[in-house]
Amino acid sequence: MNSSQIAKLARVSRTTVSRVLNGHGNVSEKTRRRVEAVIAEQNYFPDAAARNLVGKTCKILGLFIIDLGAEGDEYTISRSQFFYDYIAYSADITSHYGYNLLTAVIRKDGMGEIDRLFQSRSIAGGIVMGDHLDQRILARFAARGYRLALYNQVRRSPSPNILTINYDNFMCGFLAGQELCRQGHKKIVHVTGEPDKLSVQDRLEGFETALTAAGIPFDRKTDLEFGKFNRKSGGYDATIRLLERRSGNLPTALCVGSATMLLGTFQAIRDLGLRIPEDISLIGIDDTDAAIYTTPSLSVVSTSREEVARQTVSRLVELIEQGTAATRDYVISDVVLAPRDSIRPYASPAQED
Repeated sequence: MNSSQIAKLARVSRTTVSRVLNGHGNVSEKTRRRVEAVIAEQNYFPDAAARNLVGKTCKILGLFIIDLGAEGDEYTISRSQFFYDYIAYSADITSHYGYNLLTAVIRKDGMGEIDRLFQSRSIAGGIVMGDHLDQRILARFAARGYRLALYNQVRRSPSPNILTINYDNFMCGFLAGQELCRQGHKKIVHVTGEPDKLSVQDRLEGFETALTAAGIPFDRKTDLEFGKFNRKSGGYDATIRLLERRSGNLPTALCVGSATMLLGTFQAIRDLGLRIPEDISLIGIDDTDAAIYTTPSLSVVSTSREEVARQTVSRLVELIEQGTAATRDYVISDVVLAPRDSIRPYASPAQED
């Protein structure tokens, strides 16, 4: 299969195919989609792109943090403990493999920057994390042969040149829910991030599964509140909405879907005049350094950020240098419960008397 055959199947000129492959803007969106659909269907990898992307002359990895929701001067990435730690670990591990790490925050109209870096041979491969890529953009990256590692983006690799690395989000949610049930809680609620995020969906499914197994009812209309994966409009505001809605029937336990949200939830509970864990027991998914320094210290379920960095970097380097990877879809299964002082065994008022 060559570009002339792609052009014939897409009913366009060879020049148009070249423009699409090289990310030029002077192609209509309708035409671009048609050409990219044919490229994806035929699993076409242009020789020029293959030569550009072999990674033998370029020793730089791109780390692309997708942040589509930031507005104005809102710095959501720098306020995330996960990204702070992940970037530091990745820089160290990348250096170990003889590469350098280029980090870029990609906002609403910045996807072209990824194209530019690959097309100019500035990077050998890239790691993508954060907000979800549009599936059309992902298909374009796959068609162009970009070597990528996607973290918590999709469950299955869409192309031989793209890897997926996820950690066991289902188990994170399951262990958090199971611990609250084990401590005797029956009125349990959940605050989490944006519903379109893969990690949110899987953590919620695991959490609900644990409650169902214990015979504990969970109604998404009354017991669940979505927010954003940040402290203010995520953890704090979402918790206020949920607890005010439940003011006549307060829960005894609350699970928070991310470390970034956890401290916001912690503050919201305090601002409502409630005590942790006397009034509400609290557990979070993902760890944060601050969790052991609050009073009370906060229970969490998490995996190692160092391990996330190790897997994303090492597997991408393998793909770049070997042209393939032993496993295109990898799940980090090392999930640990750290029970601390924010959960107490539940006793009904009658039992306490």
